[in-house]
Amino acid sequence: MYQIQEMQEKAVLVGLNEGELKELQLLIETAGAKTILKMTYHDRKIDPAYYIGSGKVKEIKEAAETVAANLIVFDNELSPVQQRNLEDKIEIKVIDRAQVILDIFARHAHSRESKIQVELAQLEYRLPRLQGRGIEMSRLAGGIGTRGPGETKLEVDRRRIEKKIYRLKENLKEIKASREVQRSSRQDPIAALVGYTNAGKSTLMNKLTGAGSHTADKLFATLDSTMRQLQLPVGQNIILSDTVGFINKLPHQLIASFRTTLEEVENADIILHLIDASNSEIDASNSEMEKNMRIVNKEINELVDPSCKIIKVFNKIDLIEQSKLNDLKIIYPDSLFISALKEINIDTVINKLNEIISNEMIEMELDLPYSEAKWIEKIHNTAKVYEEKYQKNNIYLKVLIPKKIASKLKKYRRES
Repeated sequence: MYQIQEMQEKAVLVGLNEGELKELQLLIETAGAKTILKMTYHDRKIDPAYYIGSGKVKEIKEAAETVAANLIVFDNELSPVQQRNLEDKIEIKVIDRAQVILDIFARHAHSRESKIQVELAQLEYRLPRLQGRGIEMSRLAGGIGTRGPGETKLEVDRRRIEKKIYRLKENLKEIKASREVQRSSRQDPIAALVGYTNAGKSTLMNKLTGAGSHTADKLFATLDSTMRQLQLPVGQNIILSDTVGFINKLPHQLIASFRTTLEEVENADIILHLIDASNSEIDASNSEMEKNMRIVNKEINELVDPSCKIIKVFNKIDLIEQSKLNDLKIIYPDSLFISALKEINIDTVINKLNEIISNEMIEMELDLPYSEAKWIEKIHNTAKVYEEKYQKNNIYLKVLIPKKIASKLKKYRRES
């Protein structure tokens, strides 16, 4: 059997400035295409027909023909009308940033949940773009934007897509209900790893817990959330949750679809905001690092309770000069500075978690009746046991225990 190899697409990128196109190029490369030309346009009123002016459309068409490109990628999301008009005018495939990100997610979805989430996002993106395109969709006969779950060469009508969207949403409701059951049975506090894509969350998770999560130096290397238990020196177990990375202009369909995954962030007791320090520059306020931090901070503020403890963790410090590291330490004095890959200062993350959890624990002495011996395993799993004696009428325990559990055991507290 012969395997047909898909030809690499050659893309012209279109955006407002070179800075925005830098990240779009990384996305395009992650999706498997090659950037052969970048073009910028002036910040002006958006054209309802083409997004950009008709003169710029003509310029893009001529440039694409000159470099033999077969793909035009806009950094901003295009409306269905704008996308159709641009393709008719330029006469090659036109896609936008949202479509590129959806394609990458389709490549990297492995679990049942993430596949459902990506398929739902793809269908919700494609549905308004079916009108007037014809069922053959000849210009979308391969390449970025056509891969992934739900791909049926788009020979489906609106009604079938709507029915599929409904079924996928019902499946996600079932997954959400299952998550809530699991969450209600959890007693250990949760620390969620949050950050811009490729900040090193999975690498840190692996170093702290030996989770074995896939890691790669690319955008959206992992989509599936991972949860692992970590025992702190204080004796308390904590659950680390690795979540999908954020990115600028993340398609709203993906945010909606990944809501069940992001609920782990909403329910976290501690947020570890992982930051790629290697993106820092001399003028820190305008660096890629700062821009990425603002994007993640915005999402965190929308997701978590204001009382949630948020710790900034600057990663990849092995890739920056000592002077830059010193500057970051002055600007962000309450933050942690590590290299997860090189295992530099990893212990500071554990120590910080230990400090936060310790502040939520109290020392107490218990005289536990043998009829309540079921608490023993729970105490050993969640507390630091200093002393344990099996006496004639009860079990004596001296422990450092979470305040939440202590409140349930206060009637067995030994009076001093």
